[in-house]
Amino acid sequence: MKTIEKVIKDAIEAEKYKSGVKEVTRSVKGSKLIIVSRSLDSQRKAKLQEQASQAGVPVYEFEGNSIQLGKLCNMPFRVTTIALRAGTDQEISALFEKSAKEQKPAA
Repeated sequence: MKTIEKVIKDAIEAEKYKSGVKEVTRSVKGSKLIIVSRSLDSQRKAKLQEQASQAGVPVYEFEGNSIQLGKLCNMPFRVTTIALRAGTDQEISALFEKSAKEQKPAA
């Protein structure tokens, strides 16, 4: 979880992020990564993922809910989705590699 925290905190410190479904939807094209929480309803999530795939932006599914994502973003409210315009390609690919390893069942 450390990698996701670092990527989010770096983007927030640099003020290179948008949070909330409406803001994220408007800024998909300029984003490097979109993070969605479990609290985002399936219809909005599908629409956002479709838009992101058309723009070639990866979507990371945060394991926590919107309250936990809000706390991670150091915001006093719920955050269902956040678009980051900061972060290196190496950090972003490391997120997905770590996520894939955690989802594989143990043999």
